[in-house]
Amino acid sequence: MATAVVKDCELKCPICFEKFNIPKKLPCSHTFCEPCIQSYVQAENTEDTKFFRCPLCRFKIEWSTLSASEWTRSKLQTDHMILSLLERETNESTPKQVYCEPCKIANEKNVAVYHCTDCKEFFCEQCFNYLHKRKIDNNLHTVTGITPDTDLTPLEMDEPCPLHSGKVLEVFCFDHKKLCCSICFATDHRKCDTVTSLDEIANERKETFDIDDFLNKLSEAEQCTQSAIDKAKENLGRINSDKESMLQSIADIISSTKSHLDTLHEELKLSIEKTFSDTENCQQFDIECLIAFQIALIHDKNFTEAIKEHGSRKQKFVTLEKTKSALEKHFERLCLAFNFSDSKKNVIVLDVEDDLKYVQTFSKLATLKLQKSDETLITDIKNKLCPIGCIGDHAIFQGSFPVSGVSFPQSSGPFFHAKKLSKWRINLIKKEDKLGIFLECLSFDRTESSYEVSAEFCLVNQTDRKKDIIKSFKDQFCNNRRSLGYSSITDWQLLKKEYTSNNMMKIQVKVW
Repeated sequence: MATAVVKDCELKCPICFEKFNIPKKLPCSHTFCEPCIQSYVQAENTEDTKFFRCPLCRFKIEWSTLSASEWTRSKLQTDHMILSLLERETNESTPKQVYCEPCKIANEKNVAVYHCTDCKEFFCEQCFNYLHKRKIDNNLHTVTGITPDTDLTPLEMDEPCPLHSGKVLEVFCFDHKKLCCSICFATDHRKCDTVTSLDEIANERKETFDIDDFLNKLSEAEQCTQSAIDKAKENLGRINSDKESMLQSIADIISSTKSHLDTLHEELKLSIEKTFSDTENCQQFDIECLIAFQIALIHDKNFTEAIKEHGSRKQKFVTLEKTKSALEKHFERLCLAFNFSDSKKNVIVLDVEDDLKYVQTFSKLATLKLQKSDETLITDIKNKLCPIGCIGDHAIFQGSFPVSGVSFPQSSGPFFHAKKLSKWRINLIKKEDKLGIFLECLSFDRTESSYEVSAEFCLVNQTDRKKDIIKSFKDQFCNNRRSLGYSSITDWQLLKKEYTSNNMMKIQVKVW
């Protein structure tokens, strides 16, 4: 009875643009035909590389020693949601009827015209009026009429836990905004205040999530992304124009000078070409990053729309939270790759030497420098994604550090805090048999002069998590500033005895 409402584009592989053939899902949650992703992996993989990037979002995926065909078949999950949507689209061409359930008990076969969400039953006109409506409690039930467009079987399936093989997502932790399986709950969320089963959330009469508002916000974020792309392209055009203008200006000056000036002219031309080439490449890379993010954003939005039309309340909630999590990761990858400094107002300034009569003493004709703007192209995108839960208020960094055979200080790789558009790293020192942990701000959104940051250090006990050493602090940060941190968080001998595994210690830092 339902009409075909699944968007055709959602059931087509982004590589071959045909209906999915054995849909396989990458770790970044994007789906492709098994033959398509197999061919793509084979083309991308070389002897010198041990990874490939998702064709949609450019997420880095580690490569294994298996062949491309064996890896795609055995290591990639089949996207059962896409399979269900494909099957539904096929079946929608055949009209369906559902029959009154009370009548079935009496061995009668009457077409149902109502569905009660609370009773989870279908009723014909007579049974609805004489059985259902005459119970007082039923007056508060949600009843909908069945039309030819009614989706009689909302799409729903158990979603696998991404962390624990063989387990499905069963509960949602509102404290951490995380979908959890039974193992996730038992190990990480037992002490949380608000953990609710997905079935309870789906059956609550009070609306706990608004998928329509979420989709509207995604549309706004999509528009902001397109605006950022337009600004970046405009900036690229202006760069080209400025380059030509600058080169012509220099050429006019050079034309009135002698041989030594000609030599300096050639040197400056090479410098200009290289500087603008580097800037253009950087700007072009930003555009590619934004386009990749836009593609991922549109893909997630369209998929969420499909689930909105066909999913159960539980599935809608799960999809909503998964999409938020995926978008946070997409946005984090965008920010990590994005060159914040190259914004709409960035210009390259040419400082020309004034006193050209002393040209014989010159070692150079001009200096090229990039004037950085405080405006960041992706700030508006962040502001659209934050209110709908796609970007968390806090970020948790984790690093493993060797305790012997290395010199101190040690530093982790960079971590990213999406909401603050900031990069951080963990620094360790060893002084007088004491371990010191420091947090360093590498860069942040220049629309702010500084940030007041709260942080929580956790030195993980490898055998008993109840013995984790946790320290908290609050500090004011600006670029390239280290916090005071903790310079005597634990005794070194105790650290080596209880807080290491395989000669490695694990440190977590939560920043908000």
